[in-house]
Amino acid sequence: MEDLQVNFVEPSNLDAEVYVLGSVMLDNTIMASLKGKLKPSDFFLGVHKRIFEVMETLDKAGSVIDTVTIGEYYEIKGFGKREQILDTLIKILDQVPSTAYIDTYTDLVIEKSIERVLLQNINKLKNNIVNNKLSYNELLDEAENELYEVIKNRKTSDTVTIADAADEYYEEVIKRTENTGALTGIDTGFGKLNKLTNGLQPGEFIILAARPAVGKTAFALNLARNCSQIGGKKVAFFSLEMSVSQIMQRMFCMTSMIEADKVRTGRLTEEEKIILGVARQDLQDLNIYFDESGSNTIGDIRAKCRQLKQSMGLDLLIIDYLQLINTTNKVRHEGVSEISRSLKQLARELKIPVVALSQLSRSIETREDKRPVLADLRESGSIEQDADIVMFLFKRSDIEDEIESTFDGETAEFSDKKKDEDENIKKIILKVEKNRQGQLGHIDFDFYGAQSYYTESRIQKEIYKKKKSKKSSN
Repeated sequence: MEDLQVNFVEPSNLDAEVYVLGSVMLDNTIMASLKGKLKPSDFFLGVHKRIFEVMETLDKAGSVIDTVTIGEYYEIKGFGKREQILDTLIKILDQVPSTAYIDTYTDLVIEKSIERVLLQNINKLKNNIVNNKLSYNELLDEAENELYEVIKNRKTSDTVTIADAADEYYEEVIKRTENTGALTGIDTGFGKLNKLTNGLQPGEFIILAARPAVGKTAFALNLARNCSQIGGKKVAFFSLEMSVSQIMQRMFCMTSMIEADKVRTGRLTEEEKIILGVARQDLQDLNIYFDESGSNTIGDIRAKCRQLKQSMGLDLLIIDYLQLINTTNKVRHEGVSEISRSLKQLARELKIPVVALSQLSRSIETREDKRPVLADLRESGSIEQDADIVMFLFKRSDIEDEIESTFDGETAEFSDKKKDEDENIKKIILKVEKNRQGQLGHIDFDFYGAQSYYTESRIQKEIYKKKKSKKSSN
């Protein structure tokens, strides 16, 4: 087969570049609209790159941007002699009659810049394919990453000055003072957890860990439902262990408060059928997307979430569970570390909280004190480093009767020696072991196992009673 050679001319639109540069000289205020949108590297012609870089310098210094100042700084930066660039600047000005179409021409410059970057990426991928440098899955992942990076970075700058950062953060703080009761993150539906975290924060990587059969999947589903129901948030739930049918059984049970055995076998009364119908309507109103593919790699999850974010929006990602994500790395702990880092990057990239469920090491079963600690995370190292928040779920019955419960900066001791009136209710403790931006503490929950339903425990109410009586006595 004859090898076809095609000669490509790099995409560019020099007329558009001239129009943008000339418009800035005619109206210096245009630079404000170009900040963070256009970079010197977006220009094709070298002299145009350098002129725009000088314009950025002048704008930052608060100086007038015209032929004289550009010529002076052009020479100061070592780009060339002032006399040499003045002729070019005058010719540019002569070709721009007005600034009326600045947005159109700016977009043209950006489009051609994107085309050049894409062409470079295509050539890079072509070389990787021809030279067999990457596996099939690695090629797909790299292609998807390269494309998304172009899209993501197109209209934003990766760097920000401390002045801009200070302004932005100051405005955030002032907004908080105007409404001190408002959460800065997503409402979890659990008041005590909200106060410890101030809601699930965008860009945070959160680990929810427990031993098997404690109820971590049920807690995650309660979290997904609450976030979607209360704030109308769009939630993606990746289940690598259970089918959508099994998940929906739990969702119906927690919404209707009908026991799982009745739903599973169909032994429902006429009243329960009506209640189940109402639950169906409530569930249909939620913005939750399920993915049950057990063969998901981190690249698959990333690609699907990016697509959701772009097409329908995405506010929260929950993965059940981290150790089941497929990895090509044959060394298990290295593969898990890679997944952990990727999930943290995904949270920051999409600006959403990512909650990943995780298993705990079996070593906890051999200890006398069964309270989980960070070292109990399976393949822990990277997980505990990458996570912004680490939460553990464990049964109160697995530990001593008396535990210190911490909440809102205060502590109180409470001994729960009374047996549950309803054996269906399990006493579960949520322990926030790591929290970069907030408090640490224990929160008690009642877990209705037959209905997969979590609610803040009566134990917490007893803690407040003890606090109140203690204050009264003082």
